[in-house]
Amino acid sequence: MCIDQLSVSGCVCGITQLGDEIFVASESSISIAIYSFQGRQNFEKQASRSVSFHELTTPPQDIAGSEEFRLLFVADCGGHCVWQLGQSSGGHWKVEGKPVSKVKLISLSVNAGRLLVVEQPRLTIFDIGKKELKPTLLPKSLQAEHALETSLQTFVVCGQEAGNPSIVEVNRRGGMLHVCDPCHISIPCYLSAFSTDEADLLVVDRGNQRIVLLNSGLEIVRILLDGDHDGVWQPRRVVKSGYFLVGHSTSSEDSLGVVSLYGPHQSALQPLPD
Repeated sequence: MCIDQLSVSGCVCGITQLGDEIFVASESSISIAIYSFQGRQNFEKQASRSVSFHELTTPPQDIAGSEEFRLLFVADCGGHCVWQLGQSSGGHWKVEGKPVSKVKLISLSVNAGRLLVVEQPRLTIFDIGKKELKPTLLPKSLQAEHALETSLQTFVVCGQEAGNPSIVEVNRRGGMLHVCDPCHISIPCYLSAFSTDEADLLVVDRGNQRIVLLNSGLEIVRILLDGDHDGVWQPRRVVKSGYFLVGHSTSSEDSLGVVSLYGPHQSALQPLPD
């Protein structure tokens, strides 16, 4: 059951959380909306606050946040760069330092002070403190949509391979380590860590209209949320931080974006069908 829900103008293209604040980007706006948790049970939009800066002239491709450095990263597909934003003493977000430039952006993720930029056909690590770039080439047949760096400094990548759904784990050299059985997935488009203590992952499967749970071996073990039971239609983003934040549409045919807040105790964790 959904605890709370907020409407977004256009499809959701990015969600991240810093403290009790939620940042939401959509395909119809160059500004990033800011919401806050009220008692960690519902949302409240901070109407007088949003993230906008003149360097960004097209809607963000994706956003990501670093709690450790209190930074917000914005993927600027039009400018082929990633902007780094910090918060001023007055609470406003502004560009800090030089952007990560000349990148063919697809999506972003942050793990342990490292920004991962998903390009085609490579992954690029940006060490936030050291300002270094480290590319990892992906197999040419793999069209990546999103990726996460693991605690072992490997990468889990989701997307399409030779026209088929694909979720794989690769090492720094791009070599395959684990492959998810594509039998129960259709269009995997986004990943999120399920827990900071475990290697389990959440996967947005837009084709099957659901969020599924994977273990460390990339085995799909549970359906966490779906369209029929939870109203998660055309999901695009998921963030887990105690609660589940899911960016999706209001119906299987509607392009109106929403972000829904689900409590962990409210998921039935449905088993996969035989």
